[in-house]
Amino acid sequence: MLVEEIMERNVYFVGPEATASEALLITQEKRVRHVPIVESGKVIGILSDRDLRDISPSTLSPEQDDLLATTKVKDIMRKPVITVHPLDAMEDAARIIYEHKIGCLPVVQNDQLVGIITSTDILHAIVLVMGVAQPGSHLEIDVPDQPGALLEVTRIIKEGGANIISIYITPGKEEKRKTIVLRVSAFDTRMIIHAIVAAGYKMIFPQPKPIYEERPNE
Repeated sequence: MLVEEIMERNVYFVGPEATASEALLITQEKRVRHVPIVESGKVIGILSDRDLRDISPSTLSPEQDDLLATTKVKDIMRKPVITVHPLDAMEDAARIIYEHKIGCLPVVQNDQLVGIITSTDILHAIVLVMGVAQPGSHLEIDVPDQPGALLEVTRIIKEGGANIISIYITPGKEEKRKTIVLRVSAFDTRMIIHAIVAAGYKMIFPQPKPIYEERPNE
């Protein structure tokens, strides 16, 4: 998934000569958490609602009102600004946000602001990609880090009559091990889990259960 597929194209921004009061009003009226500062189409800085609240009045003080109205955003904006391109991968944007502990990334193409992507946008995209909003079952399987393991697991699921909604692989807890994480369309996965274990793989979640429940003696 690319950044351009999930970015917000309607970006609310201000120029460098705008006041902190004007920027704060945008965050309140438009319900956004970040306001880019743009000059001639180029992003030169950014402010968060937290930055603006830090200088906003906590009481009805005329002096504090004056501070908001007279402070230019160019004097308090954060710079330089980390940006991404519309054709960057969504996971690269997620990594940048995580590593730099920031809440958003302006999207820039040919030095011009064309959108903005927030941590909320990325979280929503991850939910879609992982298919967690679709009905089904979650499986986690420990496999050796070698060719063929993924192919065999997916074959078992196919033969079990289930569709794979989403799939990804994470490093295992032990060296040379991987964890295959899947969401499948089946609700009763006992037969599939039994076949996976019979093939020599370890189920991390859920734990295998008897295929046929024993009935208590009447």
